[in-house]
Amino acid sequence: MDKRFLGIMAVLSTVFIILFVVSNSKNPAPQQLGVKHASQGETHINRGESHPPYNSSPASSGWHYSDSGAPIPWGAYTQEVPEEVFLHNTEHGGVIITYKPDLPKDQITKLQKLFTSPYSDPSFKPNRAIVTPRSKNTKPIELAAWTWTFSLDGYDEAKIKNFYLQHVGQTPESMAGPSNTPTIQTNP
Repeated sequence: MDKRFLGIMAVLSTVFIILFVVSNSKNPAPQQLGVKHASQGETHINRGESHPPYNSSPASSGWHYSDSGAPIPWGAYTQEVPEEVFLHNTEHGGVIITYKPDLPKDQITKLQKLFTSPYSDPSFKPNRAIVTPRSKNTKPIELAAWTWTFSLDGYDEAKIKNFYLQHVGQTPESMAGPSNTPTIQTNP
């Protein structure tokens, strides 16, 4: 081969490598919101059956009920949904948004409207989320997805949306189960 050709190829290769490194350093991957937890598996248990403690709060993996084989309907619940119930939804790619029962009513309404139809933001139509009060919350709002949790001191729409978008569908099991237009539900 011609020495000039080899020299040109070496220069072009170096230029491409430099451009690749520079372009990747200017656009780093967005930081994942939340805390990553070791998976505690996907074991289905019978209602009322005891199990070891969860390694996160709210629970983000582990022992859960699978009465009908499908997760409970997506939406906002006015009654507390037990962890053993909502974990089946996270196993199917969902995101759980829990709040302290004494969260100010306006923040509860904002959470419900963000995740149920008619949506407060027409450009954000999440169809795999559960919003539920949770008496065990240590922070006003706590979110969970499969092996991830995230806590907030109050309603922060941008962070809630980002957590949802980063973690929805991240699951060990296919996103089986119906996707629906979430509504406000009374009982799980």
